[in-house]
Amino acid sequence: MPLDVNAILEQYKKKARARRRIREIIGVLILLAGYALLAVSPDTPSDWLLFRVVGGFAALLLGFFTAILPIVARAVGGDE
Repeated sequence: MPLDVNAILEQYKKKARARRRIREIIGVLILLAGYALLAVSPDTPSDWLLFRVVGGFAALLLGFFTAILPIVARAVGGDE
């Protein structure tokens, strides 16, 4: 049985694209969670306010690195 290298390569590329898309979707969800954490009501206790703001900014940063940077790198031409 001959080894079809092109078929194996296409299958690998397809799986890599699927993993990249899943990672980007998770990153966008983390970004949305960060925005939700930053949306605090005026009657929130000050100790919870600090935790929510720090958690919100951490989630925004993590979501940015997970979702937005790979999209920008691919748009600029750094697709591997």
